[in-house]
Amino acid sequence: MKTIASPVSTRRFAKFTRPAKFREPAMSDSFGVRLLPVLGLILAVMISPRLAYAQVTNGDSTWAVIDVISAIDSAIEKSKDGVELREKVVRRFSECSLMYGALFKLASNTEAKKNYFHAQEATMEVQSTIAHPLQLERFKEIEEGAKKSVAKMLDVMKRNGEKELAPFFRSCKSLNELKEINNALRELSHE
Repeated sequence: MKTIASPVSTRRFAKFTRPAKFREPAMSDSFGVRLLPVLGLILAVMISPRLAYAQVTNGDSTWAVIDVISAIDSAIEKSKDGVELREKVVRRFSECSLMYGALFKLASNTEAKKNYFHAQEATMEVQSTIAHPLQLERFKEIEEGAKKSVAKMLDVMKRNGEKELAPFFRSCKSLNELKEINNALRELSHE
């Protein structure tokens, strides 16, 4: 018994056996086509995570770190004592980072450990970026001085508690807050 294919079924598959015809892409000059990229850009700006991160609480603080780095670099560039101020800022961030690391190790509360870890991580990121223009040997000297300074502060903290280190912690905090950076740099330049 022989089956005969119906003309309908062969027509249905005929379009798959024909070679495809390609045409040159044509760009329309209509107003809508020209306006489309502009609207896309406006939408991208409106939903940008940069704007949504204006108030950083916990979590990823990448935008906050970038803003702090930008503000500090700008202030250092405007300063007449740029190199000296940069070295002081790098040392303070190094001290803050090392102190947050030490406090992380000493903390018993899980939430406190988490906060110290994130503070150390953000502070190290700012420090490494601000220190980038310095010579490697000078950076190592600054880092060694910061280690000695933090060791002394930890001894003071063990003997007398954290109260004597309050000005140091305020300095660390103010260097990481955009509204206080200029005052913090001014105080640091007078040390």
